[in-house]
Amino acid sequence: IPVGKDSMSMRAKWVDDGETNQVTAPLSLIVTAFAPVSDASSTLTPQLRTDQGDTDLWLIDLGQGRNRLGGSALAYVYGELGHDAPDVDDADALKNFFAAIQTMNRDGILLAYHDRSDGGLWATLAEMAFSGRTGIDVDIAELGPDPVRTLFSEELGAVVQVAADRVEEVVGSFAGGPLAGHVHVIGGLTSDDKMTIKNGDTELYQ
Repeated sequence: IPVGKDSMSMRAKWVDDGETNQVTAPLSLIVTAFAPVSDASSTLTPQLRTDQGDTDLWLIDLGQGRNRLGGSALAYVYGELGHDAPDVDDADALKNFFAAIQTMNRDGILLAYHDRSDGGLWATLAEMAFSGRTGIDVDIAELGPDPVRTLFSEELGAVVQVAADRVEEVVGSFAGGPLAGHVHVIGGLTSDDKMTIKNGDTELYQ
């Protein structure tokens, strides 16, 4: 139920040395949109499913390999701001991403979903593993030459869990669009509770 008031009507007027002044607050406007939900039970969560057989973890990279660290949590830890921050560089890519996610969710392809833009790939994978109470084995070698940027940039994108036999459907959802070539299988679940992240033959974390 939407609540609130017409905040743009918060206005103050005063006279100073015979001159009338006026200020309206706030100086920014937030526009919120609403849309109907056809099936509330089809909500996606970050919880990895361990009851669906062999599954893969996919990264859908809206940053298209840029891996910019400006404004990231990693930069903050080091007392830095960075120079280049993630942004929506291609509106068509964002539109393609949204449409593909909606279609795959409707068709029952997606088992779990978590956005990457709040904390980066590292935080995304950890939260998915924690919520699913499962181990994961991930290789980030094909995501870029710098594993630190790959794991901690907060570019737009998402990690999704998909049944291993539905690879063609995932690839087909992005084929011919701006994100073709930026959808990667990065790993899967393990039978233990270990989280392993590799960069090719180099083990980064276990």
